[in-house]
Amino acid sequence: MNVISACTRDCYDCCSIITRVKEGEITSIEGNRRHPVTQGVVCQRLRLFAKNVRSDHRLKSPLKREGPKCSGSFFEIDWDSAMKEIADHMKSSARTNGSSSVALYDSGGNMGLIAANFPHRLMNAINGSIAAKTICSAAGKEALKCNFGSFYGYPAEEIPKARLIVLWGINSKWTNIHGSMLVQKAKKNGASIWVIDPIKTKTAELGRHLQIKPGTDAVLALTIINQIIENNMHDSLFVSENMTGFENLIEVSKKYDSKRAAELTGLKISDIITLAAEFVSLRPCVIQIGFGMQRQRNGGEMIRTISLIPSILGQHRGFLYANGGSDFDMAYLRGTNLRTSNEASFNPLELPILLREGHIKTLLVINSNPLASLPNQNDLRKAIMECDATIVTHDLFMTDTADFSDYVLPATSMFEQLDIVPSYFHDYINLNERAIAPVGQSKSNADFFKALARGLGLRMKQLYENEEAMIEHLLKTSSRLKTSLSAMRKQGFVRPRALPLNRYPTPSGKIEIFSQVAADKGLLPLPGHYPIIGTSPFQLLSPETFEMNHSSYHLITPNISQKLLMNPKDAESLSIKNGQEAVIDNQHGSIVLPVEITDKVPEKIVVSYIGFWPKLSGGKNVNFVTSDYIQKFGNNSAYQSTFVNVRPA
Repeated sequence: MNVISACTRDCYDCCSIITRVKEGEITSIEGNRRHPVTQGVVCQRLRLFAKNVRSDHRLKSPLKREGPKCSGSFFEIDWDSAMKEIADHMKSSARTNGSSSVALYDSGGNMGLIAANFPHRLMNAINGSIAAKTICSAAGKEALKCNFGSFYGYPAEEIPKARLIVLWGINSKWTNIHGSMLVQKAKKNGASIWVIDPIKTKTAELGRHLQIKPGTDAVLALTIINQIIENNMHDSLFVSENMTGFENLIEVSKKYDSKRAAELTGLKISDIITLAAEFVSLRPCVIQIGFGMQRQRNGGEMIRTISLIPSILGQHRGFLYANGGSDFDMAYLRGTNLRTSNEASFNPLELPILLREGHIKTLLVINSNPLASLPNQNDLRKAIMECDATIVTHDLFMTDTADFSDYVLPATSMFEQLDIVPSYFHDYINLNERAIAPVGQSKSNADFFKALARGLGLRMKQLYENEEAMIEHLLKTSSRLKTSLSAMRKQGFVRPRALPLNRYPTPSGKIEIFSQVAADKGLLPLPGHYPIIGTSPFQLLSPETFEMNHSSYHLITPNISQKLLMNPKDAESLSIKNGQEAVIDNQHGSIVLPVEITDKVPEKIVVSYIGFWPKLSGGKNVNFVTSDYIQKFGNNSAYQSTFVNVRPA
């Protein structure tokens, strides 16, 4: 039997899959060749996961802690008893500390619309707190909304038609393989490819690599803008008809000539001049901006500035940051009508202080592993050990977060649940059919929260709605879609009606360089470069690995271990040899890692990849030293603005 599936991992590509099932078991998976973007290609991570759906490591039944926190001592408990006890904790928390003390921690571990959003119905019904989406891409989204009123941009399928492609802060060969495939098509069609990244990644092989100093990307963008304006190569008619505040951009960019830019960015003057010239001569252009770059203290400002380059040249939305999705009725899906108090949200970056000060007394963790992925792990773990909050984790495996929990509940995999899944790269909505029965006693997010609603004695019909009915409603009420669940079951995917590139839902209806919206939020109203001052000699970057999707795959990924990448000159100055262990520390903590000496990273920059579970890595990962700074744009994380000392172990 062939089942149409979709990958629900936190990944640009959102692959459409054909899952082959025989006698209730997955025999293989293949990419859906009919899908216009993913085109039958799936990554090795997904293949590995499909082989491990029935791994011995899978949680099969609910567990309750019986020893001290993080003692690893749990015993099995049935679902009904677990739901009753957890419901009692939730009621007690609400009575003594208010309803907002019951909190849902939900990240991007499952991108299915129902899996990610249906749990909000229960939280809204009880007036609980819900984690804001501040870990990943919020800074860039808010920054783009200041300029353009929304954050969608250049259509992914149009990439092969572009004449100039700038991959700015994205390692697409590792994190967006289908995007990389589209770029390679464009290259065969004669497009010029540039890769701007402090690290010499595999993606750098696609074109001309500019190894920029982290945090100085706005300098490069402003210099390019200055060169275009000074040489009168901007599109004056387009600017006058479609932009406001252009005179402000002239003044801001005047400060940056190619000589100053070279000094600040570490790039060659000739490269800066050449890239500016190609922006003028090669159109259409597209700048694909990665999420990692905006996880800097000045991340929002950098995204805002970069995105304006195609605009002054007369191109509508010449950037690609976060596309996809549709005009789904999210208020319906999340049950916002059930809430009777002001909406309560919390920033997950502030979880330690919220636990320590008693603002959160019951924490429900789904779709995430915060004790691997949040920054400043020492502070988080200390807060959990010292607080009296009840922590519930719903997951497939016994993660670090599960180890610190009071209750651990088994979750279904993507192959065991029905959902529809949007991409944040392409526009297609993919169907994910259930291919196999739930493993053991595992439940989907929807079934978990339905069971919890029963445990709480709640009777609202919305808390028990059937998944098929929800999908039908979402499809029917979308003005951008003309399809049904039965139609999707034949095709496996649907493409919403394209959004107009030349419309801007800003107050003026134009691209706003000076943003009053930003000013009203206490943000800087103009784009610009705002330097980051390091507090230690080395800046630590922590990008994603090729082998793992964030922290989803570490348990089942063989032969992978942490390391620190360091430039040869830095290693020589510290008398560190290749393979030798080094101590990396700062005010947050320390970690010891073996060093790999490589010219892939510039001087004064060190790199260690994310995704490693501390419990599988000697007790620590890179997030024991990463910064928990909260930037103003989107209240987003700033992992990449981490500064450390390095010395031989």
